Amino acid sequence: MRTVARGSRWLTVGVVGTEMLGVACQFVQSTDPRFPLVYFTICSALLTGAAAAASLAWPERAAVNRLRIAGAVGVVLSALIFAVVIAPATPTGTWFQPWDDGWVRTATVLLHGVAPVLVVAELLVRPPQRGLGTWMVSAYGWAALYLAAVSIAGATTRFTVPYPFLIPSESGWPNVVLALAAITALISVITAALYGARVVALRAR
Repeated sequence: MRTVARGSRWLTVGVVGTEMLGVACQFVQSTDPRFPLVYFTICSALLTGAAAAASLAWPERAAVNRLRIAGAVGVVLSALIFAVVIAPATPTGTWFQPWDDGWVRTATVLLHGVAPVLVVAELLVRPPQRGLGTWMVSAYGWAALYLAAVSIAGATTRFTVPYPFLIPSESGWPNVVLALAAITALISVITAALYGARVVALRAR
């Protein structure tokens, strides 16, 4: 069975450590009262960290590599939406608010700043040997699973979707449809870009 090279192993360990530390900070912070697992960012971080850890033991396992792809796209997607849509709409227009405690600030930096860089680097150093179709299915499958879960929870419990642009009563159906269309297109762009970078990385070896 093929093992992970020492250099790339440390990069993978870095992904696991960064994602898990960021998630832990989000759980102990006292700024945001919402349960952390309602966020796509947190769920993607857990998925990515778990997939990276599993890949250390089973680097050639197809299911593990599909999860690595799904997690990587999710991490990049959440980072882009946070930087372009969510942060600019805050009172300060930045990543941080005056009332944020140290834990939530640390989580923000780790999950939206450090993790995407490490995850993409790790994916290119150890690129999954899968076609573009598999990459797309993995990426869309994860996003669809999250959206289905939060939609069901929102319809059957007192759970509140944490993203106003996905709530018809707050943004209106036209804006929600537009947001979903934009997210769908963005997933395609991110996945294709990562796959293209993978091809370039493999040719450069």
